[in-house]
Amino acid sequence: MAESTKSKMSSERSKIAIFLLIMTTILWGTSFIITKNITEDVPIFFYIGLRFAIALIGFIPFFPHLKYLNKRILLMGLGTGMLYFFGFAIQTIGLQTTTAGKTGFITGLSVIVVPFIAWLGFKKPLNKRIWAAVILSIGGMAFLLLEGASGIIIGDLIVLICAFFWAFYIIYNDKFVRLVDIYNYSIVQIAVICSTGFICSFLIQESYGSFSYSPDFWYVMTYMGIGVMTLTILFQNWSQQHVGPSQTAIIFSLEPVFAALFGFLIGNEILSAFGWVGCGLIFVAILITVFKNTNNTEENKEISI
Repeated sequence: MAESTKSKMSSERSKIAIFLLIMTTILWGTSFIITKNITEDVPIFFYIGLRFAIALIGFIPFFPHLKYLNKRILLMGLGTGMLYFFGFAIQTIGLQTTTAGKTGFITGLSVIVVPFIAWLGFKKPLNKRIWAAVILSIGGMAFLLLEGASGIIIGDLIVLICAFFWAFYIIYNDKFVRLVDIYNYSIVQIAVICSTGFICSFLIQESYGSFSYSPDFWYVMTYMGIGVMTLTILFQNWSQQHVGPSQTAIIFSLEPVFAALFGFLIGNEILSAFGWVGCGLIFVAILITVFKNTNNTEENKEISI
């Protein structure tokens, strides 16, 4: 009887975890077009600093964990925090000259980059499916770069660079979250991203006195800080205790789809036929990579740093 109750509770938690992971992906999907719209008026690095400062406020209930903070957590959080910062900053810069939907799909290529980093750095063999995914993603990028009358868009190439930073972040973050207190680690990460954003804003002397600090601005920034950052980190960390990495990867592969959807609903972004073909090829490439990882979950866990 006790075992039956335990199994039922595990099943219920698994369902809740899947729901929370889907919510996480939806929240991430909304962030592309909102970030694009906000940074038309707000300087990029100031926006990053402010957004993550608000996210840090959301972690105040977990500040008591800081009494267990140590040098190891600081170094790990600093390393992945800087990777996250560069990935996010480059992505946001690229967003200025491309669409939110295309940004979501190009960023998703980080899923394909990860196995190559494992191959080059950790001697992990590449499955034939990965090579197929690479060919599809290259074809998809070609269509995206030629999308629209303006031809190749520099923003697409900039976002492509950010995919490599996200790939390194995925590898190291996956390793570190299993070794340290997740709340301290997350707080350090967010503090690093926040402070680096403000420091960069100061160093390049961004001008941020001209935009309006209206109530609507603070509503949106609160959503981006607490909703898209604090909640998604908590949702993801809790859910991954009850859902396997393969299921998580499959759910997260929907992020570029939601990015394109909200780019259309909020920003009225419309891709040409070239753009849709490019996004479709990249999405198929992402799915091929994700399902490959589903069949090799234990193998992927063996990557050591």
